[in-house]
Amino acid sequence: MIAYYFRQIENGKPTGWIGFVVAPDLKNLFWMVDEFLDPYSVEIKTANSGGYCKFWDVDREESSNYENSEFQPYPDESGWRKPKWNEDWKKND
Repeated sequence: MIAYYFRQIENGKPTGWIGFVVAPDLKNLFWMVDEFLDPYSVEIKTANSGGYCKFWDVDREESSNYENSEFQPYPDESGWRKPKWNEDWKKND
């Protein structure tokens, strides 16, 4: 499994949108990012740690408040890069 942070970039600058995804490979990572943002509009950064805990009410089938880990990739600007997505992934799926 691989874990990355991703952030949206517009006009060469971060927009403030940032996410965290885990996937078995880059193709699945592409599609995980696609659930939230255009994968071609992001930079990615390897995540060394991170996580969240969310309460799920099984009886009511709904969630409520959640907690993020204290580790966040900001304000450290090192390590962000444009991903090298395979163009065939978008065509074949």
